[in-house]
Amino acid sequence: MSKALYNSRMKRNQKKKSKAWLIWLLLVIIVAAIAAVLIVKPFSKSKTTTAPSSSKNAPIKVNPSQSATIISSSSVVASDDTQKVASAGEAGWVQVKSKGTADKFTDMSKGDVTIYKAHNPKVLKTATSDNPTLQVLPDVMAQYPNALIMNTSGFNMSTGQITGFQINNGKLFTNWGENKRANTAFVINKDGSSTVYDSSTPASEILAKGAEQSYSFGSILIKNGVVQPDDGSVNWMIHSYLANDADNNIYVMVAATGVAYQGIMDTVSDMHLKDLVVMDGGGSSQMGFKGQTLVASQDNRQVGDFIVLK
Repeated sequence: MSKALYNSRMKRNQKKKSKAWLIWLLLVIIVAAIAAVLIVKPFSKSKTTTAPSSSKNAPIKVNPSQSATIISSSSVVASDDTQKVASAGEAGWVQVKSKGTADKFTDMSKGDVTIYKAHNPKVLKTATSDNPTLQVLPDVMAQYPNALIMNTSGFNMSTGQITGFQINNGKLFTNWGENKRANTAFVINKDGSSTVYDSSTPASEILAKGAEQSYSFGSILIKNGVVQPDDGSVNWMIHSYLANDADNNIYVMVAATGVAYQGIMDTVSDMHLKDLVVMDGGGSSQMGFKGQTLVASQDNRQVGDFIVLK
């Protein structure tokens, strides 16, 4: 074979190899493109399906004048122009008026639930602004050594800002809808009565009915003596609770880890409660009585709001 013929065949072989390499490269690119479409498409679908659910759960602002026609629900937020204060001033006491006769404090604890009933107590709320001083239980017991004390309203652990609907000394400092975590409140009125509200009732109406203090965090479990369905918010974690009965006795409770919804409802089933509201839980839960710690914080957590009863 001549050298010229050999070189010619070599060039043809190189061209064939080059074309084959290009074909393989194109095939790889096409396969990669198809794979990318198949991978990305499900993510784009998940985004379009999850977005509506988050907007569905967001609070709905309504006109207070129309709120009477709306079924009471924590998904409804009554908006109004009630004036807020930066600070409610120095925390003051409210005399709760209970019917009948009983000891000032009664230990009604059962199993894994620490329960104290207060008859005719004077009540103080420690939070007076939306950025209250954070304290642990021993700090508060040192200030009020002869009192029954429990954590109540929730707060943002990053900023310290209190959550939910907040009134002290009859002055509003956090309204409904300012955060998404708390749409119910346990309220003590100037006349010594107590009741519960959810966010479908505007602040102007609650204040007009004499609200002096409010404690706000979780779901209403019993309202006007009627047990409410389990909404899943009372999980296995430790939880604090505020309650009253038909005689306007005030109850503070802390349920240990694992009690959950059915456990707390079984525990209080024979107590004839009128209202029962979930307060902050987890490491925030803590209770003390006359200088003695009944329930210690799991992580020595400072919290923004306590109820103090004496």
